[in-house]
Amino acid sequence: MQTDPQNSPLSVADPERIHHLRGVLAQADYTDRGVTQALGVEDVCSLSGRDVPLLLRRTSRATPLDTLIRLFLIGVPVDQEAVRRAVAPMTVEEWVETGLLESEGAAVAGRMQLLPFQGLVMAFDPPRQIDAGLACDYVMGVGSSSLTLANLTVRRASRRTLDLGTGCGFQAFLAARQSTQVVAVDRNSRAVQIAAFNALLNGLENVQCLEGDLFGPVEGQEFDLVVSNPPFVISPESRYIYRDSGMHGDEVSQKIVRQAPAFLSEGGYCQILCNWAHLAGQPWQERLAGWFAGSGCDAWVMRSDTLDAASYAAKWIRHTEWDDPEHFCQRFEEWVDYYGRERIEAISGGLITLRRRSEGANWFRADDSPNRMLGPAGQAILQGFEAHDFLKTVEDDARLMAQRLQVSPDVRMHQDLRPSGDGWEVLRCEVQLERGLVYAGNVDPFMAGLIAHCDGGRVLGELMADLAAALGKDPAAIAPACLGIVRCLVEQGFLVPVAQDR
Repeated sequence: MQTDPQNSPLSVADPERIHHLRGVLAQADYTDRGVTQALGVEDVCSLSGRDVPLLLRRTSRATPLDTLIRLFLIGVPVDQEAVRRAVAPMTVEEWVETGLLESEGAAVAGRMQLLPFQGLVMAFDPPRQIDAGLACDYVMGVGSSSLTLANLTVRRASRRTLDLGTGCGFQAFLAARQSTQVVAVDRNSRAVQIAAFNALLNGLENVQCLEGDLFGPVEGQEFDLVVSNPPFVISPESRYIYRDSGMHGDEVSQKIVRQAPAFLSEGGYCQILCNWAHLAGQPWQERLAGWFAGSGCDAWVMRSDTLDAASYAAKWIRHTEWDDPEHFCQRFEEWVDYYGRERIEAISGGLITLRRRSEGANWFRADDSPNRMLGPAGQAILQGFEAHDFLKTVEDDARLMAQRLQVSPDVRMHQDLRPSGDGWEVLRCEVQLERGLVYAGNVDPFMAGLIAHCDGGRVLGELMADLAAALGKDPAAIAPACLGIVRCLVEQGFLVPVAQDR
């Protein structure tokens, strides 16, 4: 790991000491399971500052675990003697020298947060640094965007993985489990230092942490996987490194998309969580399609949400100005004026996934993500690419009808019925996936029957002939609507093509 130990928020000068720190945490059961059981919560990421009185009551026994929770999760000072018992056989002074603790008279306080999550322990800056307005180089922890990207990341063997804009290193460390080597890059020197500390704390020897802007530190290198949760907020500011890129509009997202293909190996994936602008007079899909022209990559854009410009400004300013109404109003007007000058009407967020593919014409897909994801959903992303590849080979209806399809084992059907003179009348029939990308949609009973009969044994044309007979229709008359639904079901993963040599 290439970092400068001088002026680091966390010292990496003594790896053996950091190893002992992890031993102390493990001995106290400072783990996902230990902390959630002690606090009576479902997950550690759900903890809120509003819960402090309750959390203090639940950590009042002064066990080593209680003390560590108070220091590093609740963020309150603790009596020095209790801290000495909690960190034994190490000394409080060793933890202070490392940068995790600081003395406050007769008490000791945590300088950083320590979050046990998914088998890792992650150090990062406590939110109070933003509240105090002191942290332009603030290093955020595991937030909702971090979890979204982690949930959607393709998980397969990778020789070399790049985490672009690593922050505290969370994405890099998850990727290290399937990667021979991981490079974690950030332009914020504090982030690089904290990520390097976290790599040592978690015993990850295959992670290299480098300081630099975007792809600069890895010029000329190739990767099987690139993941990025960059400072994507579209704003007129550059106050916070973790949030503001300092670039014009959504240029940081564009720049990563345009530069990434040169750093991908053949068949490699790049996944970027980002925001993009809706410009007056231009559909967002058309605008984004231009980002990938000539890239040598297939591209899938999944939009998760869209806010009008004013709502977007209010959302992000509220993160840092929530307790200063006067300043909030001033900043809000500045942001909205900026959007007006740039012709930005709305802003969307979502995931962009690229796959390097040199043979044949590359494709572009843009759609809305499902309302729910039951992760991990990386396998569903891979299956989505396979499905779109398949659909490109059967654009002719006759070719599609010659295919054998199989219903996914993750499909479930739900019906609403009401009593009628003949028994039960079907009011609504919904099919839904139960894993990964949880797409759902309504189908009529006849189409539901066709889906159920997709067992891979008969070609689609034969199943459609049976459907037409049940409806008393000419197969040619129902083909356009039926095949349109089938294509959608394949694209979303309800139906899976069966290999032709079956």
